Amino acid sequence: MKKIGLALSAGGARGLSQIVILEAFEELGIKPHIISGCSVGAVIGTAFASGMTANEMKDSVREIILKDHHKSKELFKGFDMLKILNLVDLTVNSGGLIKGEKFINFIEQKIKKKRFEELDIPVKVVTTEYWNRKEVVFDSGELLKAIKASYSLPALFTPSKIDDGLYLDGGLVNPLPFDILLDECDIVVGIDVLAKNSVNGNNAPSSLDTLFSSFQIMQKAILNEKLKTSTPDILIRTDIKGVRLFEFNKAESVWKQSAKYKDELKSQLSVYL
Repeated sequence: MKKIGLALSAGGARGLSQIVILEAFEELGIKPHIISGCSVGAVIGTAFASGMTANEMKDSVREIILKDHHKSKELFKGFDMLKILNLVDLTVNSGGLIKGEKFINFIEQKIKKKRFEELDIPVKVVTTEYWNRKEVVFDSGELLKAIKASYSLPALFTPSKIDDGLYLDGGLVNPLPFDILLDECDIVVGIDVLAKNSVNGNNAPSSLDTLFSSFQIMQKAILNEKLKTSTPDILIRTDIKGVRLFEFNKAESVWKQSAKYKDELKSQLSVYL
């Protein structure tokens, strides 16, 4: 059997589409040989590698986002917090507004793994080391610290300290880390959820909308430059509409829009199998 590598991208709430796309592997009865990911892609990829099914991941999202609004605000602080921040000036001494500990504790409860070596499928988690301004890939040792580092969006989440390093969101340097799998696999699949502007309108965006949309514009530019020199064997590029970066409460809409991309991946994988 050919070795399949799966790369999952950053993308905030739109990144939840990758859960549905993973169903292509389940329905074909195959598993990736190795998974890479950053930010939301690192979270979803690790959950899949731990043995969680796509449906179990959906149920977990519903548990923390859809069924208990108060709990979701505690875990993510969501758009309610972001709207408030547009009205006030804050002094931040810890490098970010949210520690993110509650969310990482929730992840630990679900995946039930503490180290990379315990996962059913090897995973590479991409982060950005702040002091040296470079990409760092974690694939061994403590799992949860690496995951938290990978989704630590600058200014929003506090950076993660691992040994002597300070780590931020991997999307700053490699928003779709397919390239780190090319030498290890026969087939590399990349899932790009870095959409175009997902919400159109005549009103000017808020300051925070502008800030975080600018971050995604940068990620898209990085990826487009990478694709000029190398590409995954299969590249699925989604276009999830009507969902902003932190609108995780729109998960059901994301999943509904993602079914066609799952079918696209199944079709393309079948050619190689």
